[in-house]
Amino acid sequence: MKNETLLGAVALTAFVAAPALAQDRPSGDRPSWQKASFEGDSAISPSSATATVSASSVPQAMERLGGNDTSLDLSLGTLYGAGKFGTNSTTTIWSSALSARVHVENLTVSASLPWMQIRSRSTIFTGIDATPVLVAPNTSATKRTAEGFGDLTLGAAYTIAPAGSRLEVELSGRAKINTASSSSGLSSGANDYAVGADVSVPLGAVTPFASFTYRFLGDTNAFTLRDGPAASTGASIALGSGAFLVGSYHYSSAATRQVSAAHELFAGVSQRLAGTPLRLTGFLTTGLSRGAAAISGGAALSIGLGPRTGI
Repeated sequence: MKNETLLGAVALTAFVAAPALAQDRPSGDRPSWQKASFEGDSAISPSSATATVSASSVPQAMERLGGNDTSLDLSLGTLYGAGKFGTNSTTTIWSSALSARVHVENLTVSASLPWMQIRSRSTIFTGIDATPVLVAPNTSATKRTAEGFGDLTLGAAYTIAPAGSRLEVELSGRAKINTASSSSGLSSGANDYAVGADVSVPLGAVTPFASFTYRFLGDTNAFTLRDGPAASTGASIALGSGAFLVGSYHYSSAATRQVSAAHELFAGVSQRLAGTPLRLTGFLTTGLSRGAAAISGGAALSIGLGPRTGI
């Protein structure tokens, strides 16, 4: 495993531990923070700390923590995408992911496990939060089908809300742990790491957001993967009665020199089902480059167990 991947593991630990360590300082030595309390229904980037949107990252973005409360989120999402990725044949990707998150005040810990089916002539692995990582095009003369459970992703995030400001900053780290069967053809066989920051500013019914992520990808026996950034920007618009729209642009750098960077647009709608803790989300993406799926769509059902704000 290359040194950068080891650095990613260290960075992941330090990134999430820093806010907790800061709480142990005398009150006069640290800035004035308030416990995060989100106004109404809004979303952060649907690809925060990942490379692109996925069946796991979208429902996680749609459920916001609420102030001082401890709560649990469970979600089940599915996504189907297709595109040529710069080749002469179409690749199809179907993924479903079961995710769980626990909120304790401003701290969130999460876990997600995907099931994936990839039919392609190219080499594609499961990435962080079930995002596909395109590695090399046209590595097979015929289409192959790889399916099964992908790698487990573990994550942690800490939300900072400066006193007297609407600004909310979520610092996050994720680790994709190599748990998939080597025979499935879905796993690189190495761990991946990512650290990121998501900034949002609730402005009444509109919440603009932007995120930046840096990924540390583990090498395989056949491929040297490139570490690199991913970013997104967009906004959510509250429609009332627990519903909102989300629109955003997403970029992620190429994992190898043989493929292109991904540029895509995302549109989603999310609705909390009246009188229940359930939220239903639907979404579409369209690719703007050869490194992204031409089109994809999905849906997710999530349940929030514990007090919520804005519902």
